[in-house]
Amino acid sequence: MKFLRRFTMTLLTLALCVGLFLPLPVSAADLYFTAINERIEYLTSDTMPFWSGGTLYVPYTLFDKNLNSTQTDLGITVSYNSRTKTSVTLYNLRQQMLTFDLVSGNCRDELTGEVFSYRAVMRNGKPYLPLEMVCSFFGLSWSYNALPEIPQSYLVRIMTDDVVLDDATFIGSAGYLLERRLQAYTQSLSPGETTTTPGTSAVPGQEIGKEEEVTSTNIPTYLAIRCESGDSILSILNTLDTAGRYGAFFLTPELLESQGDLVRRMLGTGHSVGILALGETQEETAQLLEQGQYALEQLALTRTTLAYVPQDQMDAMEQKGWVCWDETLLLTPSSTVSISSYCSRIMNRLEGRNLVTYLTLSGDADGARVLSTLLRQLSEEHFVVGTPLETRL
Repeated sequence: MKFLRRFTMTLLTLALCVGLFLPLPVSAADLYFTAINERIEYLTSDTMPFWSGGTLYVPYTLFDKNLNSTQTDLGITVSYNSRTKTSVTLYNLRQQMLTFDLVSGNCRDELTGEVFSYRAVMRNGKPYLPLEMVCSFFGLSWSYNALPEIPQSYLVRIMTDDVVLDDATFIGSAGYLLERRLQAYTQSLSPGETTTTPGTSAVPGQEIGKEEEVTSTNIPTYLAIRCESGDSILSILNTLDTAGRYGAFFLTPELLESQGDLVRRMLGTGHSVGILALGETQEETAQLLEQGQYALEQLALTRTTLAYVPQDQMDAMEQKGWVCWDETLLLTPSSTVSISSYCSRIMNRLEGRNLVTYLTLSGDADGARVLSTLLRQLSEEHFVVGTPLETRL
């Protein structure tokens, strides 16, 4: 009887061990999305967070803007030698340095010598770091919330002091983009399909450790959408989100007052929002900016310093603290010109530039019509379409 009991327990143990190595189907496994402030990472099986021993682990690449797909700056640089695989070091300009020793299984403050019991875990061939420890050390905050619209799915979010939306508002605003991330992830798991997740390939000019010549095809190109009507905003947002690109939306005070859901979605999916104020005089422009600022505060509990104003008033508005959009090229497509012809003409005008480029696209039906092709041609010509933030303009 004892032999039979031991034999039965051995079989159960073997069955359990085998089960641990069997991949769970998507429908039975929890999905973990990740976001940094208002930017959502692409969902991939080899970068998905996981829990171990009551600790939440995330891939080390999430903390460095040059390694994560959102290109969001947490103020941290990460160093990891994938050949030796001995340690991962994170540091910032405030003279903070944290090293995870993959051999000894602990981490330490390189400046004080203090050793912590937290450890890194190797998974899918890359180090995963304890989120709580890294955020606590570098003064970041983080959250973990179930996604009500996607069964068995959760959002892991890392936040800096620059975060705009709280978790509830962000999740409510980012529903469309979360669905797109899930759709791309599901397609990548389909047998017989070779789906490349957008944003996972390196952008020319951003390979780590590679020096290159500065040309017109690797300097930043920023995109703004000038919205004087709300008719095509939804279409433009969908196109940008599908392409994994971000823009600065400049809206009139009236649109900020009437398009609350779309404005919250812009902020929730990582776009920048500014005020379109084209007054005939400086006093009129300043009044429009104040009106737009008030509307933005009321609908999203946030403020902006981005402004699109007449060129001859830019200096005066900047003296008042506004960051004015200094466009390189205003794109106003016509319905009488074909999409391919128009985009080719734009690319010809951009060729040979060696300065940062600020493109403004009209936010009307014609602008929405050409946007997808324009983004594709910019990508094919290796123009680095960056994210227009107030700190970069």
